[in-house]
Amino acid sequence: MKIKLQRVGGFVPVMKEAETEVDWTNDEAKKLLDSIGLKEKNATKSRDATGHFLEIRGEVVPVDLKKIPLKYKAIFEGLEADLKFVKT
Repeated sequence: MKIKLQRVGGFVPVMKEAETEVDWTNDEAKKLLDSIGLKEKNATKSRDATGHFLEIRGEVVPVDLKKIPLKYKAIFEGLEADLKFVKT
């Protein structure tokens, strides 16, 4: 399955994204989203704050990268390193 990490916001609002192919089952993906997903889409109210979103199976979910389980850490570190600017 293909996943995409998106970073949006900042002092000068920009969007960056990176994607990769992973061999997760649907159950693994659901458990991961349950563990790192944010409960509120507007988790931070600051104008210049950044937010991360994970697109998986066509669903875009706000995520907290500080909650990534060790098993998936390398994948997300790779995605963060590969983030590229997206023209909007």
